[in-house]
Amino acid sequence: MALDKAFFDKTYPWAGIKTETIDGQEMVFIPKFYYKTGVAPVGSQQAGKKCWWVVDRPIAGYRIHPAFMKDGAEIPGFWVGAYECSVDAGASSKAASVSGKSPLVSIDFPTMQNRCTARNVSGQTGWHLWNIYELAATQMLCLIELGSPDVQAKIGSGNSNSSAAVATGSTNAKWRGISELWGNVWHMVDGLKGSGTTIQILDRLGNGTYINTGVAALSAAHGYPKEMMDTSGSGFDFNDIFVPKSIDQTASNGTFGDYYWYAVSDFVCYHGGYWGYGAYDGLFCLNLNGPASYSNVTLGGRLAKV
Repeated sequence: MALDKAFFDKTYPWAGIKTETIDGQEMVFIPKFYYKTGVAPVGSQQAGKKCWWVVDRPIAGYRIHPAFMKDGAEIPGFWVGAYECSVDAGASSKAASVSGKSPLVSIDFPTMQNRCTARNVSGQTGWHLWNIYELAATQMLCLIELGSPDVQAKIGSGNSNSSAAVATGSTNAKWRGISELWGNVWHMVDGLKGSGTTIQILDRLGNGTYINTGVAALSAAHGYPKEMMDTSGSGFDFNDIFVPKSIDQTASNGTFGDYYWYAVSDFVCYHGGYWGYGAYDGLFCLNLNGPASYSNVTLGGRLAKV
């Protein structure tokens, strides 16, 4: 059972989440936190279930989430786009994060990355396509606050049962100022890719280098996640993120409710679903079913900044 929203409004790190305008873009600041995972103890609300806990300082058993690491050092937080990427009104080469615009789609993964980093001019720094750690930190805080991964049931279905994308900021798929977190268009997510179907991930110290995990992404079938990966190794730990370890074809046998689309060879990562996937969509919907060269009217992105 989730606690009242008012409790989280005054509890760190949720109390530090705020919307800010940077370089004309509406961005949501996510403050640094430390986390741990484990099985909830007997007598607690989630007894026997895997749970996530966060705190505001380094204490025994907790460690910094890698979303808050850059060049080997901790940072105060990161900003994520309040809205899906759209075309900047002043420079078509740049991705924007503003309300009431058509999502930027029909470009491939490298082009979306370049549209995001194109904001790094005239004294601006740190702009990029959001990455798997920034997504996971957002997922983790939302999961803890709602007490459930089923954001469609807890918040709203979003634009998940229509025939086209709608303007940014116009759906109920919104958590703490971040709009269209699921549905509308898929979001390209940096920092997780496949060499074949073996997962490569950015190192957890924020150095921008990819680690070959030696772990294969599920590639035989689509389905609903039953367990998330928890393998760790030098420079990586799957507990930091949410990638399925096992799946089931029946929704009621899953634990996260949202759908997983199996990995193809040399994949990149897409998140959240799109306007036509219905209940498959959600905050934990993951798609490893396309290469970086693929472009489609259903594929968009989201800005981030450190």
